[in-house]
Amino acid sequence: MAIVKMKKFKLLVSRTDKESLLRELILLGCVEVSEPDDLLDDPEFAELVVRENADLERYRAEYASLARGISVIEQYAPVKTSMFAAKPDVTDARLLDESNTSVCLELAKSLDAHDIRIRRISVEESNERNHIESLKPWLGLNLPLSTEGTGRSSLVLGSIASSFDFEAFRVDLQTAAPESEVFLVSTNKELHYISVVFLKELQLLVTDVLRRYNFSLSTHRALQGTAQDNIKSAENRIVAYASEKDDLVNQIMASVDSKESLKLCYDHIGTLIARAEAAEKLLGTDYSLLLTGWVPAASEPELLVVLSKFTSAWELSDPLPEEYSNVPVELKNNSLTAPLSMVTEMYSLPAYGSVDPNPVMMPFFVLIYGLMMADMGYGLIMILVAMQVRRKKPTGGMKIFFDLLLLCGVSSFIIGIMTGGIFGDAPQQIAKLLGGSFTLPYTPLFDPLVNTSEILIGAFVLGFVQIVFGMGISMVQQIKKKQYMDAFVDVVAWYLIFLGIALGALGITWWVALAGVAIVVLFASRSNPNILGRIGGGIGKLYDISAYFGDILSYARVMALMLAGGVIATVFNEIGALTGNIFAFLVIFLLGHALNFGLNLIGNFVHDMRLQTLEFFGKFYEDGGKPFKPLRFNTKYNNIVSE
Repeated sequence: MAIVKMKKFKLLVSRTDKESLLRELILLGCVEVSEPDDLLDDPEFAELVVRENADLERYRAEYASLARGISVIEQYAPVKTSMFAAKPDVTDARLLDESNTSVCLELAKSLDAHDIRIRRISVEESNERNHIESLKPWLGLNLPLSTEGTGRSSLVLGSIASSFDFEAFRVDLQTAAPESEVFLVSTNKELHYISVVFLKELQLLVTDVLRRYNFSLSTHRALQGTAQDNIKSAENRIVAYASEKDDLVNQIMASVDSKESLKLCYDHIGTLIARAEAAEKLLGTDYSLLLTGWVPAASEPELLVVLSKFTSAWELSDPLPEEYSNVPVELKNNSLTAPLSMVTEMYSLPAYGSVDPNPVMMPFFVLIYGLMMADMGYGLIMILVAMQVRRKKPTGGMKIFFDLLLLCGVSSFIIGIMTGGIFGDAPQQIAKLLGGSFTLPYTPLFDPLVNTSEILIGAFVLGFVQIVFGMGISMVQQIKKKQYMDAFVDVVAWYLIFLGIALGALGITWWVALAGVAIVVLFASRSNPNILGRIGGGIGKLYDISAYFGDILSYARVMALMLAGGVIATVFNEIGALTGNIFAFLVIFLLGHALNFGLNLIGNFVHDMRLQTLEFFGKFYEDGGKPFKPLRFNTKYNNIVSE
């Protein structure tokens, strides 16, 4: 239960062993290949080597193509699966097998092309339907739409707003151009569709009238044949498009059985990307390659077995303290403390060489969460859901989440026993509706709705204990670093102040508190060479007591959330009971408690995390660690097992 000790790793190997070496390292899964920037800072060395060039961009393009291909199959042939379904097991040898890669890549490209064509067809179908709709007003015109007139006359097609009186328009047109005629082809709420015939020499007069009526020229003059002919052609094209689309969909459906192969190939290309990313961090000459990185000290024997397969030279060394900021961090925890990595990683990993916060945080986080939830019913739901999901053997972040949910569920259930809460007071209300009564077979230790003051004081005591514990961790770290004076002034002196305040409040003595104050005043600013400045800085340091009390007061949220959850649960139960009907009660019960449970599930986590990362971590935590990212299998669809 600590930060894993890392070793700095340098390897010089023959260029011919490049691919074999990377393959072995990814199978080993414990070596992080690092950027060789510190080596390239030496100009003489930089002139002798060059960075390796891998096919990273090609692999990424193939990766994206496979993702689109899988997405196409899932779009046209969706299969309902549980979000907690276990990944299929695949051996590492099968994952690294490239025999089917080219076939899968071609299939993915064709699936993507089919999908693009289907989407284009849909656009074309929409365009054709819009085209048909635009032609329907001209069905009453038994002339080709491209007709322009005769030798002496002109014919124009267009529309005017239906708000204009058509007869008035006809009169105005014939008044301006006596030898002209207008025909109403069709009309609707917006437009009159008309055809106008006039002598060519009267075009200017006709145009003037049309302009006054906002005449809009038809867009179909380039079409051959009548409106009916064009509509029929468009319908034929829609039928052809539909047939082509059906054919493409059938081709996609015929590839459904290949989805698992595509997923395996997707994970395979992901492995190649990881290898290529590592390869691009190598430095090389014509005949050799240099790899730098990090490896857990515990994995050194396994690494040496792999390196013995190659003609190579290597060096493993402990990082120097000045290199700690560059050392990647991996946390080693057991089944109880590992779930708290979710909190740590959301905040920031600890710096290398500092303290792993998970073991010291776990009891406080789980206890505080249970106090906030404090209900047997809610706790039981959390336990059952977590256990059901854990049966499916989830991995990664999902496993961490449900492991943490299980711990918090157990804590909530136990605290719920102490408070007597079962979905608030649901058993009592149900029994009352059924004409009976319900009493717990034991007396709860406390009732959040009655013992509010005691719970608040208890929350403050819990906060004080956790803060003092965090200060103790800081003191231990300072002692390990031989910073004895810092430990004495920054921690022991404040312990004396806290103890002295308690003794003084009990009427025993104030001298202990005064001794702590004196130490802080005299030594808190000991780096200041001026005696007056040192004392002034020490007096100012005493103001930190307000920060300590502020941190303790933050734990009032434990009482507030416990009380809020219990009150809301009880209110929903009472609302349901007011109906006087058990079935109506159950409906309100389910809806109300689903809302209350969801809000508490998230809210309690957020507030609990805040107490840990701000009030607790602030006393000892050194953040800024970089996560350890070894070259290993990182698959999306398959679970890799070694042969």
